Amino acid sequence: MSQELWVLLGVIVGAASTGFFNWLLQKRQFDHNLAMFRLQNQGPENVKRILTDMLNHRSYTDRSFEALKQPVGGYSDEEVRQLLHEVGARRTERKDGSEWWYLLERQDERIEKLKGG
Repeated sequence: MSQELWVLLGVIVGAASTGFFNWLLQKRQFDHNLAMFRLQNQGPENVKRILTDMLNHRSYTDRSFEALKQPVGGYSDEEVRQLLHEVGARRTERKDGSEWWYLLERQDERIEKLKGG
């Protein structure tokens, strides 16, 4: 083989190996960033899961705000309300002025229950 072909082959192998190692390092960095993001947001995600489970209870379509915030420690009322909005809940107010929440996806079930049937 001539010297030019060896140079070309060296450039190709060098570029391919550089590209591979750059891709590998970027993948590892992305995986690390994703793991850190999940760790940082683990608390709110767990709270959302608790709120969703409470609002999906088969016997109750509505839950009082007091009942919803009771198992959630370390969050202000406004933070709990924000998390409720994020899970797709809607706020209502009863005649006595108390605050109640329900999931929008259960609205038909809630209306049927309020009608008494």
